[in-house]
Amino acid sequence: MNHIRKFFLFLLLAGVAHAAPRVDALMSSRFLVQGEQARFEIVLREGEFNDDIRMPNIPQIKGVDMRLNSNFVQRRSSENRRLEQFISFTLSSYDAGTHVIPALEVTVNGEVHRTKPVEFRVIEETSLNWSTAQVGNQRIRYAAGFHALKDQPYLGEKQPVELKIYFPDDQPVIDWGIPDFERQGLSAWRFQPQPQITRTQLLGRTYFAIPYPSTASTNAAGAATLGPATLTLQLQIASVQNFGRSYAQPVKLEAPALTLESKPLPDGAPEGFENAVGQFEMKVTTGETDLREGDPVTVEIAISGSGNLDALKSPKPLDPDGWKLYDASAQERGEERRELSGEVIFRQYMRPLRVQKSVPPFKLVYFDPAKGSYESVQSDPIPINILPSTAPSITAAPPAALAMPLEQMSDILGVVNTGSALVSNKMNLPAWLWQILPALVVVFLIVKIVSRHLAPRLHKDPDVIARHKEWREVENAPDQTFYRKAGHFIERWLGDRQDPLIVEVLKRRDEVSFRQDRGENKMERTERSRMLKQLRKLALPLVAIFLTLSGERTHAAEDAGKLFEDGRYSEAAKAWLDSGPYDQLSADTLYNIGNAAYRLGSPGEAALYYRRALLRDSSHAESRQNLRFLERKFGSITIQRPDHQYQIARMPLGFWQGLIIASGWAVVIGLLVFPATRPGAGVRMASIAAFVSAPLIAACGALGWYYYPNDAAFSPVKEQAVIVADTSTVRTDAARTAPTVIEAPAGSLCKLVSRSGEWAYVAFANDSRGWVPLVDIRPLVPETSPEPPKLRTGKGGDNNA
Repeated sequence: MNHIRKFFLFLLLAGVAHAAPRVDALMSSRFLVQGEQARFEIVLREGEFNDDIRMPNIPQIKGVDMRLNSNFVQRRSSENRRLEQFISFTLSSYDAGTHVIPALEVTVNGEVHRTKPVEFRVIEETSLNWSTAQVGNQRIRYAAGFHALKDQPYLGEKQPVELKIYFPDDQPVIDWGIPDFERQGLSAWRFQPQPQITRTQLLGRTYFAIPYPSTASTNAAGAATLGPATLTLQLQIASVQNFGRSYAQPVKLEAPALTLESKPLPDGAPEGFENAVGQFEMKVTTGETDLREGDPVTVEIAISGSGNLDALKSPKPLDPDGWKLYDASAQERGEERRELSGEVIFRQYMRPLRVQKSVPPFKLVYFDPAKGSYESVQSDPIPINILPSTAPSITAAPPAALAMPLEQMSDILGVVNTGSALVSNKMNLPAWLWQILPALVVVFLIVKIVSRHLAPRLHKDPDVIARHKEWREVENAPDQTFYRKAGHFIERWLGDRQDPLIVEVLKRRDEVSFRQDRGENKMERTERSRMLKQLRKLALPLVAIFLTLSGERTHAAEDAGKLFEDGRYSEAAKAWLDSGPYDQLSADTLYNIGNAAYRLGSPGEAALYYRRALLRDSSHAESRQNLRFLERKFGSITIQRPDHQYQIARMPLGFWQGLIIASGWAVVIGLLVFPATRPGAGVRMASIAAFVSAPLIAACGALGWYYYPNDAAFSPVKEQAVIVADTSTVRTDAARTAPTVIEAPAGSLCKLVSRSGEWAYVAFANDSRGWVPLVDIRPLVPETSPEPPKLRTGKGGDNNA
């Protein structure tokens, strides 16, 4: 069996392994006031469904009333349009405190599945934070606040959090909005309202109960705050002056901050612990058990449970000796990343370096917050059979030629060059600096021409000759006389200039050179180099310019790469963005910010920063590859180009332009060679070759420049913008109620035609035009200093109108 057949066999086995449904337990709100009802669901996902599903027994929970809503299993489409089945319950309680819904058993296709226990809290209505909002002459009383199951979580422990709003039900609300909140010392997913709206009785009247569920984990030990938050609702108000026609009236609500006290993890973490906090199970499989010598093995590591699944790193084999390990890749996760429970799958590629009998076991070490101790789970070794590579079945016939494979990325490429922050990764040099070399050649030839024809009329400045001569004496002076020579040079050529270095050299000269017991005066090499470099800047300014250009280096202000590895994507993006002025950030840095935005759950801003990286360096391969991945995944509206243009883009645009400029320099140098040299000089043959090759080089550069993929052909760069909302509704007019033109996915490229208030009129590459909210787009060239990426709402347009 060759590599291709084994690869497809692995995919087939992996698909069969995941054909079994995943059973989750979800609750519409985990924080209820006394008597408030909530919806509890057992959801079956990702499986081959039939009618062989046995309903679970309703548990008896003290102080909790739990009822089955339907005697049969219901079906619906999930957010990603996949079919899922669910069993629905309604529960309520009047007992304040924390309650636990135990694990429930569901039999699917004869196989028993158990859900995870679900905790929820019942609170007294008197403990709610009540506030008032003004709408015209009316004062509306509401309650809003953040809630968390644990006030003292462990560092890195992921737990359910929720923003809960109680708003009078006699106020017609047409848009519940998305909260804008602050956070410090923790990471939290965006808060979105649940689609099911319930009502409850509070203080003798009926209120809407709107939960905004999310999850959060602390980033450092000590105090952490979630909030405060502001939330803008859109009320439907009837206009008396306009014959009862209604209009949208915004009202701003406020929620106070919630303070948590994060506990550090206990000391004595065992070897192999890499910040995995939660309760996890691990399953390791492979579809390849019969191998040839030298063939790699693809191992799938599935980790399920509840905790910080997004921050997990791939477990390592217990005994990697005799194996070549490649970097493990994590399978992309969707919206389920915001949930507390789930599954993350790693694919580990490993190649045996010698004959092996089994794939070594893998071990995951994690901290269990419920037990308060470090635990581990270990897989079993997987037997394999390695056959000699010289078997007749392998060499009987040559392998068939295969078509070039397409990219099958399931995730973006990783960050690169985390230590670089500014434009110059090595030296802060302008792009045109290479032209100094031909320019110097031209200057040299001009000097030769002048010296040949005007030498009798020209005389060198004796002061300049003397200064350079004495400077060479200072550079070559031994350690014993260095300060004496340097002091003499300063007194003669630099006069009484008050510079700290001059004062230091003269002081050292007086201390060392004129004392009675000179002895052996040895200088540190670094001290001598420093003084020579700085004296050169004072004595020979022209040379100092080139030293400054070649020596200036930039460094990142903060190690954002470590923050990225720790899953603190928002902080990593901010650190990269703050590491220097925006116009000096390198393409690598902008690319890394795009990666942080994608991990943060904002693919639109990720595409924006990938495009900004390509604007900074058009040949940045990682940015172009990740941008293609995002555009395929989300169906972004963008410019379609033939493949040969992407091949041309492997070299930067400056390379093709540089070919044209280089050919011009070659012609100029060739013309100057003849008057600068004597007849019969060999260099004249080189100039003739330059005359012949220059047009060919210029033509090559012109073709590359002409066919280079340039988005400015669609619109000028300063007029381009990118959709940063997950989906933006393009409308026929600058109004939320206007008809829809198209749904623009995240990362779509558009041209900003005009603006009107909070709306923008844009044009897309597919010739569609319409109005979108300004908050849904970001210009490719920022007008002001850009802000770090942040979580976006699930759908733009309506929510942000």
